[in-house]
Amino acid sequence: MEEEELLKLALENNEEAKNEIYEKYKYIIDILMKKYRNIISQLGIDKNEVEQEALYAFSDALHSFKEEKNVKLSTFISVCVDRRIKKVIKKYSGEKAKLLNSFYSLDYDYEEGMTLKDMISDEKTDPLYNLTLKEDYEELITKIEKSLSSNELEIFKLIKNGFDRSTISLITGKNDKQVDNARERLKNKIRDIIKD
Repeated sequence: MEEEELLKLALENNEEAKNEIYEKYKYIIDILMKKYRNIISQLGIDKNEVEQEALYAFSDALHSFKEEKNVKLSTFISVCVDRRIKKVIKKYSGEKAKLLNSFYSLDYDYEEGMTLKDMISDEKTDPLYNLTLKEDYEELITKIEKSLSSNELEIFKLIKNGFDRSTISLITGKNDKQVDNARERLKNKIRDIIKD
């Protein structure tokens, strides 16, 4: 059965179609779990919880996939699952940071007139500075994405989400040489955009 037909059936809640798509793309979850294995372990996150979240993201990706956006289903699933795993990690790392902050107050006066916040701060901790950086970054990403072909955009999104060459080859079905060529084209286009 063609992927397009399978997807239509899956959107109509056909369990057999959903299972077939899952079997075809479950390797994505395995790759991403391997990618984040160390940080999950370091933060003491339950691996099963992360896998469950990855499965939810996989399911959400199936339901919200739109073919007209010129992105392969495998790429879309990869991005959705990757974001969900990062969200879980961020949640846990935020909780760990809260615990640490409760032990060392940034406002406590450690030296005469100097708080810990004063001692460690620089312009990069200024929220306005960070906001400006974020806006500049988002504007640059938008410019880059508009200048790319659909194939380049697919590879750019995977690179942006931290995938290596062999994983990108696996997800896109392109060989290493094709991925390398696309990466070179991307570098040149991005260099030109930054020069402007």
